[in-house]
This record gives sequence, C-alpha cells and structure tokens, in this order.
Amino acid sequence: MKKNKQTKIDFGYAFSEPHRICVCLPNSSNKTLYDCTKDSLSMLWSDSDTTHNPLGAYKRVRLDWKVKIIAKCNDVAMEAFSWERIEGYIPSLLYKAKAEGANLTVQCVATRLGDVIKMSVTNTTGSDKNIFIDACVLDNTINTKWADFDCEYSVVNPIFNDASDRIVIMDASLTDTVPSRRESVTYAYTLKAKETRESMLIRPNKKYNDDIEVMLKTNWNALYEQGLNEWRNIIKKAPVFDLPDPMIENAYKACLCDIFVMREEMADGRMAGLAGTEMYRSSNTGEPCFQALTLGKYGFFEPAKENIEFVASFQLNNGSWEDDKQWGKYMWASSGWKSRCIQHYYLRTKDRAFLEENFERMLASARWSKAQREKTKKKNSPDSPEWGLMPRGMGDGGLKNGDDLFGVFYPHNFMHCMGLEAAVWAAKELQREDVYDELLATYLDHKECILKSLQIGHIKEPDGSVWIGSCAHNTSGSRWAVADAVYPTNILPVDHPLAVGTMNKLQGNISEGGLPKNLGWIHDGLWVAIALDAMAYVNILADKADISADYLVAALNHGTPLFTWCEERTEEKGAKRITGDLQHAWTPICVAQFIRDMLVSDYLFKDDMLHLTCAVPRYFYKEGNAMNIKEAPAFQGKISFSIEVSKNTVTFTADLCSFDINRELCLHLRLPNRNLEVTVQSISGGSAVITEQKAVIKPDTNKIKAVFNIG
Repeated sequence: MKKNKQTKIDFGYAFSEPHRICVCLPNSSNKTLYDCTKDSLSMLWSDSDTTHNPLGAYKRVRLDWKVKIIAKCNDVAMEAFSWERIEGYIPSLLYKAKAEGANLTVQCVATRLGDVIKMSVTNTTGSDKNIFIDACVLDNTINTKWADFDCEYSVVNPIFNDASDRIVIMDASLTDTVPSRRESVTYAYTLKAKETRESMLIRPNKKYNDDIEVMLKTNWNALYEQGLNEWRNIIKKAPVFDLPDPMIENAYKACLCDIFVMREEMADGRMAGLAGTEMYRSSNTGEPCFQALTLGKYGFFEPAKENIEFVASFQLNNGSWEDDKQWGKYMWASSGWKSRCIQHYYLRTKDRAFLEENFERMLASARWSKAQREKTKKKNSPDSPEWGLMPRGMGDGGLKNGDDLFGVFYPHNFMHCMGLEAAVWAAKELQREDVYDELLATYLDHKECILKSLQIGHIKEPDGSVWIGSCAHNTSGSRWAVADAVYPTNILPVDHPLAVGTMNKLQGNISEGGLPKNLGWIHDGLWVAIALDAMAYVNILADKADISADYLVAALNHGTPLFTWCEERTEEKGAKRITGDLQHAWTPICVAQFIRDMLVSDYLFKDDMLHLTCAVPRYFYKEGNAMNIKEAPAFQGKISFSIEVSKNTVTFTADLCSFDINRELCLHLRLPNRNLEVTVQSISGGSAVITEQKAVIKPDTNKIKAVFNIG
C-alpha cells in the first residue's frame, strides 16, 4: 500500500471459498482458472475454447483438467492466509500459506507457452523443516517417474481423455523425487534453518513428451516476466488514476485488465467479449457491448470496435437485430445496446464510415421494430398497457411475469427505445433527411406508448408512492433494469414521480453490507453489478452521489481479494449460496466504468460540460489527500488534472493541451463536510463560478490553476 494512503476496502463481505481468478494473457484462448481455499490451490482448464461455439450462442466451454496443489511442513498441512493478484492488479495469482514456521509463496503467471507456477518456501525458524508439496491431476493419469523410478523427468501424462504422451503438468527441472502417487508431481525436501528453496511447476499449452527436452531448456523466468509485461503494457496505455485509496486504484486496473481476460477469438476468427470465464465463457450481446462502452472511455478503441462489429453482425434479413440466432433471443434489448455502443464509439472516434455502415442496420432494425409494435396495437385495445410495446419476450435477470419468464417487460422496452433514439441521432449526424422524419416518428411513438403504459401499469402503494415493476401491474420477480427508464434510456426525467418512487423502491431494501437486494434471480439476494449499473448513475443525476459512492465501496467489499465476483449471491458474509459464474464479467465492467465516470464524466449530465470527481467517495477530499489524473479521454478531448486538499484549501490544476477549451469544466468538490462553504481564492487560465460545492470553470487557456477556500 502506498505511503500516506488509506483504504475502506477489506473484502469483508466476500462470498465463501473457493475464490477464483482466471489467469491468461490478454485476449487469449488459453485460460486457466485458479480456485483458492485455505486448504488447497486448484488449477482448472479446458482443451476447448470459443472457436468451437456457435457465434453469439450460449455454450459452456467444459473444463477438462483439474490439478490440486497441497503443501505440508513436518506433516502439518499448510494453511493459506492470503491470495491476491501480483502487483495488486495483474490477472495472475500470489498465494501464501504457512505452517510450523515455514512460509509458502506460490506465484501463477500465464505465458505464451503455458502457465508458470513458481513455489518458494522459507524456513523462518532455527531448526530443520521437512517440506512436501504435491500437485495432483484429478483424473486417470500417470507420472513417467511413477512407471520408471530412474526417469529424470517428472511429467504427468493422461491415461484417459487425451493422447498418452500429452504433458498435463511437469516439473520444470530434472529431479530425483519420486511422486507421492502416480497422478502427481511432488516436491519433497528438507529446509535448514532460515533457508529458502524455489521450485517451478509448468502447465504447458498442448505439449507432448517429444517436447520435454525443449521445455526443460526453456527460460521460464524470462517468459514469466514477459507474461507480466503484457498486462503492465495494457495499463500503460490507459489513463493514470493516482487515487487516495490504493485498493480502489487497484480495482480500476484489475477490472480493466479483466475485460481483456474475458475476450477471445470466436469461430469466425473475430475477437469478441465474453460474459464470464467458465459457466458463461461465451459471447452474447450484453457484456461485449458493456465492455465496448468501457473500453472506449479508457481510449481502447480498437478492441471496442471489435466487440461492436461482432455483435452488430447479428441481424436477420428482415431487419431484426434482436439476436434471433444468439443468446439474447426474445429479449428486445439487444438492438438498444448495439445502437448505444455505435453512437458512443462514433462520438469518441468520429469514424464516419463506421457510423454510416451501422446506420443501415439501425434503420432496418427500426423498421422491423415498428412492424412488431403495430402487431401489439392490433392485438390490444388502446387502453391496454401492452398497446404499442414490443411483444411478449424473455425476461432474464430474474424478471418475471408472475411465475413466467416471458412477458411484456418494461426494461427491454426501455432499452429497445434507446436504440431508436440513437437511430434518430445518427440520421441527424449523417444528414439523412430522407429517413430522419420516419425514424423520429417511430422513436416518439414507442416512447409515447411506453409512457402511456407506465401511467396505466405502474404500482401504487397504500401510502400513495408509485413505482415501476418488471411489467404492468406486476410486483413479482426482480426489478433489474427498471432504473434504466431514467438512465441511459431517457424515458423519464430524474425528478418524475415514477422515477423517484422507483428508485425509492429499489433502494428500500438494503443488505447488511450496504447493497440493494432483490435485483436478480435470488429473492432478497444480491446481484452486485447492478448497484453500479444504471442505479448508480440515476442517483448521481438526482444529486445523491453519496449513495453511488457508497455502492462502490460496498461492491468492492463484496468481491474477493482477487477483485473477482460471482454473478449472484445471498447477502451475508461468506455467503454459501451463489449462482452463475464464479468470475462473472458484468461486475468488473461496472467497476471499471464507474471509477472512470466518478472521476471524469462526459455524457451523464447532458449539459456539454466535462464533470470531474462527481461521485468520488467523500474521503477522497479528506485533508492531506491528492488525486492525479493523466491523459483521461473524453468526448471533448484528453484531460489531465490534479487535486490537492489541505486544511483550508483545495488546489486544482488542469492541463487542457489536448482538450477543447471552449467546453466548460464542472468540478465537484466532494468535501467530507458537505455544508462547508467553498469560495474562489485565486484562478489563472480561466474563470470560475461556485454553486454550493461545485465550481464551473470556463477555460481561457490550456493551463488552469485554481485555489478554493473551504470553510
């Protein structure tokens, strides 16, 4: 942890073991899952990958191999007391265990030839210690040294499941140690007082016994460093966020890296995002779109484009852009997600050819959409809440119509309508007067039908409060994505009674760890990602950013020390009931996106200003703290700025050399005491107007320095 920095992140609400991390190189199809418990470390991987999956379909990539690693000192089992990422953020593993005065450190790193597992044991005492480390393949396998005790190699080959000369795992060195059992590679030795010994286990990518000599001569230490450097280079390309809380800083880096963990080659050779690392190791439309939005905000435009191009290609000849042959069939939200990604990619890159190509898809989708909604108009009377909405579809996310997973769901209509709004914007941007009026009419009609339906179909409580259910008059199931009515879909203004009532309903049942419940499949359970999704942004718009900042801290504390999250879980510490993938994609995407947006927000407020530190935790502005942001991309250009907090002043400096100085900045001074008065002591390079604890700065030059008095 950096000097003088403090954290509120302790992972106190992590779910039960095992805690999982996927270790691989960026965008790699060779992925290894490491499951950490106090008793053992397990490695799991598949010989398959997503190149064998139908495009965009959910098909689980089955695990083929599992290796369990245990360690003992003087026959006493070593117990793990820590597991984390190397350097705090790299998709790798640093696992520590101890017993009887012996300390074991295991470091697991992916390389281009396979995984390197470095094991170091130190005897901290003054007496000899007998060390035993066993890596056992949990399948019908045999170590060559078990068959021939005189063999110099310790290499485990399959008996079943693959060619019998396939190397599953191997000792990186020649050895005299006979394995403890036929399926294992074993390390057994005596450590003298204060002595340290290092060993190395290799999990190669599809190598065979003919490769053993080459493997033994390979410089695995060099490959280990190269593997780490690939991830360091990812972060070097990203903006610098030097934050008062080092754990939140590491969370940003770790979650950004995990977007590249959860990307790989598809069956047609294209690269795309994934929804998870094992159960959901498939590409749909949702998570790749969310990845693309986040990648664009960090300036990774090429992988963002790859994700968008992959999902945008899923369109039928009749114009349906709703993944009719893919994972998201019947959800109606897919076209909205795609359109939003296309819009934001264009706003960041000004790639007109990209927008022109995808506008034709938007146009075809809008025409198909209109035809579907005409059917629901004919089927229903105008006073029906289903009149003019998209037809009966699949809920997902725990949305239910009574006990039925299918219904006419509001969230998917919200997001579908968002896609129509983006099509109208694109027509205007591209000066497509020939279709602009048509698209505008289609969008306004759908929005009007939604608003009319909400007036008819909302839920009204005895106290007079009103809120939006998953579908008309429905209180069952989760309320996932109903906040999307405000953001990002712009159906309702943030101060609309339905918006206010819905947010109160969503946040009226908070877990003991500080997160809203009942947003997913598990009744009264937690879907951690959703707290930092639309809900967090609606709170910011409602001038309740403190709630959103608290959600960030709570979300991180509900993750594992590896900055990984399961999809859903129950609320208690050490929750044993968990569902979905053990390392799900949505939460790290939301964390990476929110940390950026709480620091630099260029779209949320719709006022053409760049908002700075609009939702950081208030302790970031504690006396003695500093924030340094370098080369952060925004619609208006790149910005670098720093904030230093002393007892009586806040000093703000900004470098706008790559920024449009015709755009104003809105600095949110989120002081721990929100009642303190803020005034301008001095400013150079522009002017500032203070409203409560916000400073609107109008730049005159590309260098600004402002000192604000507080108190």
